[in-house]
Amino acid sequence: MKTILEQLLGTTNLSAYLAWFLLTFIGAFTAILIRAKFKYKYSHDTPYRWSWTFLLQDNLLNLTIGFFIALTFFRYSNLVLKIEPSIWLASSIGFMSNELALLFVKFSFTARK
Repeated sequence: MKTILEQLLGTTNLSAYLAWFLLTFIGAFTAILIRAKFKYKYSHDTPYRWSWTFLLQDNLLNLTIGFFIALTFFRYSNLVLKIEPSIWLASSIGFMSNELALLFVKFSFTARK
């Protein structure tokens, strides 16, 4: 089990990854809340009352893609960029990975047309 974690996480310990992911999800969730305030106000699919379940279901794909973007960044930032992720960098990655995930989703939908 130890060798599997070493291969997946590199030389960084699991508690550092968990802290980085917590900060990343705080950044991603902040970006989602900001986007939800201005997104699709007059769409027929948007509920009239605030719904956390609708917000999470609507952004589940973005959060999943953002998770893999963050995992890739945290795993290879030490090797490629020679930087150790910090609090500011982890929350910035969460905020930007959500926007990058939206670009991936839009690209995949336009590629199918």
